[in-house]
Amino acid sequence: MDFKIDHRDISLIVSILSDSDLASVFKSAEETILSDDSLKGRYIVDLSKEQVDSVIDSLSDYLVSDGVNEFGELNSLGYRLESIIDTFSTE
Repeated sequence: MDFKIDHRDISLIVSILSDSDLASVFKSAEETILSDDSLKGRYIVDLSKEQVDSVIDSLSDYLVSDGVNEFGELNSLGYRLESIIDTFSTE
């Protein structure tokens, strides 16, 4: 499955996945070359269903540990992670 991911989000995903093989998939993503200005700065990442599930699990774990404030409400990182998770959950 192909996903178009913003460069800023790629960096966050790589930092969360750290040194896993899956992080290397994101590191090697190729920049999308499209004439549509709304897609500039996005990268195409091709993942299997199992990889998508693993990314969602890792991002969800990080959301729970670092994406909420002391009251259990989403903080700015949490909202960003939620948006990224939604990108992978739409397939």
